[in-house]
Amino acid sequence: MLSRVMRLLAVASLVCAVPVAAQRAGTIEVGAFARYVDFDNTLPMGDDMDIGGRVGVYLEPALTLEVDLARSSQSSVTYTPLHVRAVYNGSVSSRIEALVGGGYVRNWYGAPYNAADQGLTMLLGMRFHVRDQLWLRLGADLDFMFHTADNSLFTFYNGNWGIHFGPSVRLNR
Repeated sequence: MLSRVMRLLAVASLVCAVPVAAQRAGTIEVGAFARYVDFDNTLPMGDDMDIGGRVGVYLEPALTLEVDLARSSQSSVTYTPLHVRAVYNGSVSSRIEALVGGGYVRNWYGAPYNAADQGLTMLLGMRFHVRDQLWLRLGADLDFMFHTADNSLFTFYNGNWGIHFGPSVRLNR
């Protein structure tokens, strides 16, 4: 059911959204965020909060290449996800943009695990124009790491999901 809703939201965002004409190729966006993370049940970690930063470069008026890095430290286990995504930005109104994206994720888990995994990531979100070049962004990301997970209903992948919120600033060229 959740996957149907996610697909419906993604398609609706792409169909209903109009490209944002104000951004030129080369415009840079920087931001910070707080993120709630729900780890896969196969990982011996509870839910957590992390903080991070994001940098995006507009390749076209409605297409951004983004990199975000976050870090959390939960009961002596550090978690550091790195996301690299292509994100479509579509105007819903004069102050709101819909965000749909996908790309690559790499997760590092600190001591005592000292392990890493990688996979695909998907993003759905929205951005609210506060004033001038200041925006507030709310989004949900879902990370799929493809490998065997013996103690999961779905033995071919593990998945973490998160909800992030924070400000961003566009630095026009």
